Amino acid sequence: MATITTPRPPLNLFEVVRQSLGLEWATVYDVPDYLIPAEGPNPARSVAAAAIMTGVLITPTSEAAVRVSIRVLALNNTPWLLLDRAFAPSGDVLSIGLDRQVLKSGERLQMKVEAGEAAVAHFSFILNQREEFTVIA
Repeated sequence: MATITTPRPPLNLFEVVRQSLGLEWATVYDVPDYLIPAEGPNPARSVAAAAIMTGVLITPTSEAAVRVSIRVLALNNTPWLLLDRAFAPSGDVLSIGLDRQVLKSGERLQMKVEAGEAAVAHFSFILNQREEFTVIA
C-alpha cells in the first residue's frame, strides 16, 4: 500500500487504469493511504478509505466472448466476490457499475477472466477520499 502525503485528501480526483486480464487475479486498483501533515492548529491525520464513483468497462481482446469476475481483496486477504463470471460478448463491451463502492486503504480491487480468455479492463474513475470524523453535539 502506498502512502501519499498531501495537504488535503483528494476530492473528485480523476484516474485512468487500463489492465490486461487473464486467468490470474489482476490488481486493477490498490487503495492508497493519504497522510495529511499538521498545519497551524490542525493536527496531522490519515485518511484510510476511498469511494470509487464510477464503473469499469471490460473489452474482450480476441474473437471469443469472455467471462469476467471481480473481487475486493480485504486487508486480511479475505476475498469478497462482487461479480462472478459475467458474460462479455465478443466484439462488444461489458459495463459494470461499481458506483459508490467504498474501499479501505490497502484493499485491492481485482479482476480476472476464465482460462483461455483475454480481456482489458478500462477503469476511468473519479476517486473521492473520505475522512473519518466525529460529530460533536
